[in-house]
Amino acid sequence: MSYEFNRNQQDANYTSTVAIAQGGANSATFDLEQPVGGDIEGFVMEIAAPAAAGITDAKVVTYTVKDSADGTTFAVLDPTIVTTQTAAGGAGIAAKTVRIKLPPITRQYVRVEQTMTATAGTVTGSMVVKLLF
Repeated sequence: MSYEFNRNQQDANYTSTVAIAQGGANSATFDLEQPVGGDIEGFVMEIAAPAAAGITDAKVVTYTVKDSADGTTFAVLDPTIVTTQTAAGGAGIAAKTVRIKLPPITRQYVRVEQTMTATAGTVTGSMVVKLLF
């Protein structure tokens, strides 16, 4: 998957690998190095979520993109950008990778917050979040 105005180049400074957890987890905070507007609309965020066999039926892992003006206080991006993985039939969840074009009103700092349905079961693996340029 690609975007017309994005070359999908990667930079190790804009890649975060974090173990997903029952209690939730946050990716590293990425500094877009500019306040609202500008070239932010050219950034694409890629979220790669692992398969997990230990998650029981109908449990959900959620990944939410949040932004911040100061790098400390994060809020859900407007418009809201959320992706989920849902367990089905006791087989766990399948791996999933999504690419999201950040809207032009995105503030300077962004991260992905992972949450999980209560008592979802044992999960192993890490989410990988990247900014593509």
